[in-house]
Amino acid sequence: MVEFLTGLQPLQTGETDPDLMISRIRELDRSQVIDRVLLGYSATWPHNHATAPFALAMSEKFSPIVAHRPGVMAPVAAARYFATLDVLARGRLAINVVVGGSDKDLRRESDDLPKADRYRRAVEYLDIIRRAWTETEPFDHHGEYYTAEAVNLRNKPVQGQVPIFMGGESADAVDFGARHADLYMLWGEPLAGTKERIDRVTAAAEHHGRAMRFSLSLRLFIGDTDDDAWARARAVERRIAEAAGTPAFLRSSSTDTSVGRQRALALTDHELHDDCFWTGLTKLLGGFANSQALVGTEERVLDTLGRYRELGVDAFLVTTGAEAAWDPSLEGFLARAKKELA
Repeated sequence: MVEFLTGLQPLQTGETDPDLMISRIRELDRSQVIDRVLLGYSATWPHNHATAPFALAMSEKFSPIVAHRPGVMAPVAAARYFATLDVLARGRLAINVVVGGSDKDLRRESDDLPKADRYRRAVEYLDIIRRAWTETEPFDHHGEYYTAEAVNLRNKPVQGQVPIFMGGESADAVDFGARHADLYMLWGEPLAGTKERIDRVTAAAEHHGRAMRFSLSLRLFIGDTDDDAWARARAVERRIAEAAGTPAFLRSSSTDTSVGRQRALALTDHELHDDCFWTGLTKLLGGFANSQALVGTEERVLDTLGRYRELGVDAFLVTTGAEAAWDPSLEGFLARAKKELA
């Protein structure tokens, strides 16, 4: 069955009262269509290692995907933290391992390792974590980046191993994902590019004897008519354009040389691809992740999601609006999509 994910910043920047956060969590907890919620990571945001347990305590179904950077804490400490959190979550937890990202933001947390080295470190990091979750006897580890002795977690994850989600476009990212990802998170791309990415990652995973699942991130602008949908999309486009030069919306830095950003920007030479894949916001936001959109009627957007599904997409991370946020107005459409795309 197709899954729908969305994103959430539970405690927004500058907030000092958790009441609004509680309201956001409970709104998503009531959703009948959202299966998991991504809690992102930045060195400038409220820490999701604090907001995720709070969200779990305030909810019954809310299932967080907690973004996590290898290197922020030692691997055994991370294995212990996430194993404990999975117990408290009654098995509702997943982890989004974020290896690359902004060099500037990583340096804020004293991580100045070059990107290629970060991926090698991440492979070792996850090797240790998975061993800690599964080994029944104490073990030692002496590697390139980490040394640990007599590792022995007394409490294992409820799920056996917490699902690992990750994404990335570079060769190093594909290799890392092939070794450790349970679900590979793709940025929105036209159908041909999505097929190319799925085929490439699938082949790499098969080389390691592993199967791979895929998600695709898209903003949805849906209307009763195509004109209504485009009116909504253009209104958001104007709002973001008018905020240029301010920190109102997250944008990619011009110093970000990631393969994913370059690939996203290459799509903006044409605003519209396939039937309703739109890159207007991608251009405005400098190639920022999750800025690619589908615009049209329910039937048009549903048909496009179905075509992605045929390519092997198992889940869609859906948002809308200028903030790339969840909106309950999507509930009815996604309930229909769950039935028709199963």
